[in-house]
Amino acid sequence: MRLFLALWPGPGVRAQLHEWAVSAHSECGGRVLRAQTLHLTLAFLDEVDPARLPVLLSLMQRTPLEPFTLTFDHLGYWSDRKIVWAGAPSVPDHLVATRNTLLSQWRATGARVVTQSFRPHVSLLRHARRAPSDLYPPPLIWHCDGYVLVHSVRTPRGPHYRLLAEHHSGQPGGQHDGFFETSAEKSAMPATQYGIVG
Repeated sequence: MRLFLALWPGPGVRAQLHEWAVSAHSECGGRVLRAQTLHLTLAFLDEVDPARLPVLLSLMQRTPLEPFTLTFDHLGYWSDRKIVWAGAPSVPDHLVATRNTLLSQWRATGARVVTQSFRPHVSLLRHARRAPSDLYPPPLIWHCDGYVLVHSVRTPRGPHYRLLAEHHSGQPGGQHDGFFETSAEKSAMPATQYGIVG
């Protein structure tokens, strides 16, 4: 299973990011990423043996992420990868600390962890021809209260993202509007704010 940890936006932020993507596409070309798949990758875990999934879920269960706010205020372009992306000028220290804790604990279980820098961004366009001329759209505010575990399934039409698990810091029983659910199946795990989604 190809897995990654991510921040998954709610419908309001997702719609605004998608508007940015559509606007940039008219000038830059390429492929607009589907609104329901827009996300900020915390860490790519690569191939994980399904038998080890309970270990990873247990690590997530005991590693919460305090709520925080991100402000996206600029676009960027990676010419080598042909990607137009949205970026934030800064991220909270505790977000980086939580990410590093998850990776170090996962490595301590014997998992292979590829050293990777953390460049917080949301990809908007792939195969873009150029950078947008307007790199500073009106700021977009994203209130985050948790993170998710995603299974990236390869298909002939590109990757399909299946949300496997969530960890929210909100009130028990709160709405998880940011999730793209593929079924109504839930986990039997006891934590109120944590469950299998797919």
